[in-house]
Amino acid sequence: MWRSGRRRFGFRQILARRGRDRQWYFSGQEPGEVVRLVVRKHRFFLIPAALPLIGSLALLLVLTWLSTGTGLALGSLWPVLFVLNILLVIGTAIWFIWKDLLEWWFESYIITNKRIVSSRGVLQPVRQETPIERVVQIGLDLDSLLAYLLNYGNMHLYLTGGELVIKHIPDPRHVKDVILGISGDIKAKQPPKEKTPTPQDAEMAALLENLKKGKEVKKLPDADEKYPPFPNADHLPGPRRKFGFPMRLYADVHYLSGEYTVMYIQRSLYVLYKRLLLPILITLAALSMAAIFPAFGVVGQSFAGYWWFMMGIVVFAMLVWGALIYANYVDDVYILTNKRIIDIERRLMFFFEARAETEYKNIRDIKVKVSNVIERILDIGSVFIETPGSNPDITLQNVDHPFVVQDTIYNIKGHKEKADQAEKEQKEKDQLYDWFGRVVTLLEKKMDSNGVPNLEGKELEVAMAIAGEMDLHVVVKSEVAASTAPGLVIQQSPPPGTRMVPGGEIQVMVSRRPTPRDMM
Repeated sequence: MWRSGRRRFGFRQILARRGRDRQWYFSGQEPGEVVRLVVRKHRFFLIPAALPLIGSLALLLVLTWLSTGTGLALGSLWPVLFVLNILLVIGTAIWFIWKDLLEWWFESYIITNKRIVSSRGVLQPVRQETPIERVVQIGLDLDSLLAYLLNYGNMHLYLTGGELVIKHIPDPRHVKDVILGISGDIKAKQPPKEKTPTPQDAEMAALLENLKKGKEVKKLPDADEKYPPFPNADHLPGPRRKFGFPMRLYADVHYLSGEYTVMYIQRSLYVLYKRLLLPILITLAALSMAAIFPAFGVVGQSFAGYWWFMMGIVVFAMLVWGALIYANYVDDVYILTNKRIIDIERRLMFFFEARAETEYKNIRDIKVKVSNVIERILDIGSVFIETPGSNPDITLQNVDHPFVVQDTIYNIKGHKEKADQAEKEQKEKDQLYDWFGRVVTLLEKKMDSNGVPNLEGKELEVAMAIAGEMDLHVVVKSEVAASTAPGLVIQQSPPPGTRMVPGGEIQVMVSRRPTPRDMM
């Protein structure tokens, strides 16, 4: 403890820890901030790092067994071997703890109800904070069969102005649900936008409403109109086309606000036929050999049954190979939305998917390459989408009508720029509409408060009191027979809202009971 009363160094200043109430706490925690989850890399990744330690322990067991169970006579060499082995165990243990275990423990992600705090490092700790409000979209990537079996993967947090990747975390879907839940709670707590007041003057209100109208950009075609809606009403918006042959699952892609599918692009059937050619030829060859070889005596009668069985295995293997080729072809789809390009690649059919994506604003150049004469005749080629910096490049390989696809991407990019410009102008007009609406409404209120008050329908004594509060005088001009109660102001001059200096007079007509003469 130093003079400030705070520790200058300590593990508690770096790590999240549990208190007596079983809640997580960490240094720098703000008032009202609650830790929802603490995430570290999956423990499986400690096993490869611990292999030297495990090997040295196994070697110690082997030496113990050799020295006691086999009767191997090495004399004074046994103590030396045991000492070296124990030193090896201690060295590998220290190396594992310092190099891997502490690094694994200190590399953590603290998810609170306000932010995501990522920290790493032991002697030189590094901390990075990401507010939950910046999280726009969350993507998951289970990039191997082992990741699927052990339930770990990578989580991509798409932020406004960047991206945060959390690698090899256990149960990534649960972590994703926690972050989405916190994000939903934050958005629900935000106060609704205050409505712009409407002026009482109809002409002024119409003028302001006309000012608010912006440019209307024609909407691009929606490729999901032909697909049925999601069966679950709470399903986040995304592509309605199903993937994962033969399971037919929805892609783990969540669209942003106002995003929709413009086009699905699949590789040419030429790619499928080219890949199926080899298994088809092998299948035909196996069937021919199964029928011809026994008939011409190439295979003896005693081995005919065994030969047919072997050829059947070959045919079955080719059928499985062809089914995998077809599944990979069907699920290799490129999605063009009105905001970005998404390349979905399913691996191991329905187990997991990998994808790359880029926004249209990041596109630097689009090139088309046709590899050979056959592809030129069939109008097949690859479209290369280049992006600057660390943004991923996307290649639409072997697609039909590549030049049409190139023009389509340019058109969507141009439409996106027009839509962004129109949205920017609309925001500016909304700000002007809100500003003018409040100014005009305020002026109307000031005119009503500083002008002649509305005295019609009020009793004469009440009208005189209201006028007196504004330093105005009420003078009865005449009395008029009326069916209403007597003593009420029927008409006034000047009318309500008229500007008048203090001390002015308001002439009023007051009701009275009708007389028999009035009824004649």
